[in-house]
Parts: sequence; structure tokens; C-alpha cells
Amino acid sequence: MSRHWGTAINGYSASTAQQFGVGGADLGIPYDRSHFGPGRSGFVFGDTFTGNSQGSGTWLGSPILLFSPNIPDTTTTFTGASGGAQAKQVLTYTHNADNGYGIEVTRIPNDAFVDPNGRTWLTYTSVHNWNASDDQYGALFCGLAYSDDDGTTWTDYTAVWRNDGSDGYNGWSPFMMQSFAGIGNNNSDGYLYIVSKEWGRAHNQDGPILMRVPWQQIATRADYQYWGYNGSAWQWGNPTPTPLFAGMGPIGELSVKNIAGTWVMSYFDVNGYCIATRTAAAIDRVWTNPRQQIHGAVPWWQFWVRSFPQLYGGYIHPRSTSPTDVTLYVSQWNTTTNNPYWVMQFDGITP
Repeated sequence: MSRHWGTAINGYSASTAQQFGVGGADLGIPYDRSHFGPGRSGFVFGDTFTGNSQGSGTWLGSPILLFSPNIPDTTTTFTGASGGAQAKQVLTYTHNADNGYGIEVTRIPNDAFVDPNGRTWLTYTSVHNWNASDDQYGALFCGLAYSDDDGTTWTDYTAVWRNDGSDGYNGWSPFMMQSFAGIGNNNSDGYLYIVSKEWGRAHNQDGPILMRVPWQQIATRADYQYWGYNGSAWQWGNPTPTPLFAGMGPIGELSVKNIAGTWVMSYFDVNGYCIATRTAAAIDRVWTNPRQQIHGAVPWWQFWVRSFPQLYGGYIHPRSTSPTDVTLYVSQWNTTTNNPYWVMQFDGITP
């Protein structure tokens, strides 16, 4: 067992996040900030409160950005925040209001990355209805924002990927939750690869999809290419993407990263009630079968296996030690008491 197996990084009184006003928080998505200094990381949180439980203290909003100087496999601590002395919501919009697209409850981050020119990109989902039946039309759009000053100020594009049914997916657009997997061939092939899925956890059409875009053109939807099956072979350039895993059950949050040449995928497996992983030698090749890693519950007789009830998330640190020593960040929210409402660190994952 690794040093960190369920170590909370926020949501308790002694957390290093507290100095920036961050208590309980949703998600906790790491990204590589080494462009700005050796070993640096950023963490993007969803709905965040100054109190340690969900709903306690002041609601800071979403997304919230904290900075860490630590490398994976050491205890994650925070030494800075976007906003200065106190963390603040990085996107300018009004919660529970129509900001031009319909009622937005909140905007939930999906991923972030720093491109070779030093621009930080953020992808997020605009939530319309948390309780939409089968998650249909539960999201309004998947948005895209960027920062040219290491997360201090942000430019938010108009809705890039809409979920209005006009794309033929009837409110289950597969473009709603996107993970920046990385630029191929160690940043040399010019394409940013993105793995994406429908909003939510209830509905799923055979798993996530894969697309790519020249990284300089990330905001131009017309320049995206889809990985798909043409009836006899998989290829780039299909008019529409093909889901990667036929027959896959519903999944929640998704994370894909290139760790030292191996592509690693992590996601919340709804039916398995666990965080699962897969790997591939190339992102557009065959992925391994899923491997269950962190459990929300275990049979009574597996008393030696630690479980984490009401877990979700499962985000890969892009600078994990190796493909056989991956660091994941997993959320836990007790929806009865609203405490804990925090993010936990897990090291030593072998996908």
C-alpha cells in the first residue's frame, strides 16, 4: 500500500487549502504547471465552500483554482490561489440565472492544461438541471476558457459545444465532459487529443469518444477530427465519432493522460461503484479491459479492502511517477450529512 491511500487534501480544519478560504469542495482536477516553474501543479475545484461541509460557510462558486508546489507521491499542499490571498471563482457568470444560454445552475470543470505557448486552457460543463431524467438535457453546453497569466484572469468563449439537440444526440451530446489527454508523441505530432462523454452518470452510449485538434486551433470546432469505425476499420476523419467501448455501462467523471508514453484512462464506474482504469500503448489503439482500483463498497468478507462510500471523480495527475505508479484524486461526498465533502489523494495505482 502506498503512502497516500485516501489522504484528504481539503475539507478539514488543518488543510493547507484553508488559508485560501477553501473548505469543502467538489472534484479536484490536477494539471501540470511546470511551464511556470519546476514541479508546479494546479488544481481546479468545482462548487466550493469556506466551511468544510457541503453548503457551510460562504459559497465561493465554481471553478476555483489552487496551486501546489508538490510532485506526485508527496503530500499535496497548497501555496497559492487564483485570486490572491483568497480563492475566487475564475469564470465570470451568474449562478442559477440565464447568462445567454438558458438557466445555468453552475459551471463544473472537466480538465485543464497548459499548452506549449504557456496558455492555460479550461474545459467545463454548464449544468442546467442536476435532476434531469436520465440526464437528458441536464447540461446546456461544454465551454472553453483560457488564461494568459497563469490562471489570474480568464477569457471565456461563447458556448463551443451546445447540448440543444441540434447535433442529433437528443440532449445526450457526447461532447459535454471533456478530458485533455495531451499532445501526441511527447508534444511533437501537433494534435491535442481529447476524450469526451455525455453529461452525468445515468445515460451512456457505449462509453466515451475520442477526437483531436491541432493544439493551436482548440477553439475552432470545425478543425476537430473524430476517431470512428467506418464499417470495416477504425480511422480518423469520420463525420461522427464512434464510442470506444461497445456495451460499456454508464460512467461518470473521466480523466485521460499520457504517462511516460502510456495512455492511462480513469473513470467512475457507476455499476461497479468504483474508480476503474484502462491503458493503451497509443490513444487510438485497443485499450485494456477495465481494472477496478478504488471501491465505494466491498463485500463483508473482503474485510482487508478499504472502501470509500459515495466516491466519484478519479483524476490522473499528469506528472504521475510512472505508468505503474499513478496518482489519482478522488472525491467523496456524504450526501446525508454533507460531510465529508472533500478530495482524496491515492498514490501507487497500477492501471
